[in-house]
Amino acid sequence: MKNKNKKIVFISIILILVIVMSVMVGCTFLKEKPLEEPKNTVEVVDKIETFGYQLEDRDTEVYKNTFNKLKDVLANSEVDYEEYARFLTKLFLIDLYTIDNKISKYDVGALDFIYETEKEKFKNKLLDTMYKLVLDNSNHERKQELPIVKDVKINKLENTKYKKGTIEVTGFKVNAQIQYEKDLGYDKNVDVTIIKEENKLYVVNLKAL
Repeated sequence: MKNKNKKIVFISIILILVIVMSVMVGCTFLKEKPLEEPKNTVEVVDKIETFGYQLEDRDTEVYKNTFNKLKDVLANSEVDYEEYARFLTKLFLIDLYTIDNKISKYDVGALDFIYETEKEKFKNKLLDTMYKLVLDNSNHERKQELPIVKDVKINKLENTKYKKGTIEVTGFKVNAQIQYEKDLGYDKNVDVTIIKEENKLYVVNLKAL
């Protein structure tokens, strides 16, 4: 009887040791195992520091080329604001309507170019319309066909006034034509209203024609 009890105690101790060791190994494994990063990530590769514009590795060639042209314009001691407005409009439209490189419907493009007080309203409108049906692409598995802007042509640029609150500010009204790699029925002819505040231009309105 005593031997039997000793055997049970011995087996119990072995089982406890095995359980303790298993827990310790498991905790060590979980601690050392790095958290899996999202597979679809975005990296900033260039910036126009003073103006807060940035270039990402996912941006298309037409966006990259336009970004570099704007960078040259803004590097001048005296900025040509008409040229600034042209390239800003192009970047804005390329980023907004190139949805193929966006990770999800919440990854709304072109927000960097929008006037701060208009951003939330602008984003919410897009989430209810153009970006509404965009599927998630966190794992690069999306099969959905989405637009890619091939080029933006500036048809007309003119000075304008824009009422901001109780004051009227100067700016530009730009008419542009959007060309896509494939026509999926998205806007092609648009008016973009831009205002100037201090030394920076901001988009305050977009109207599809």
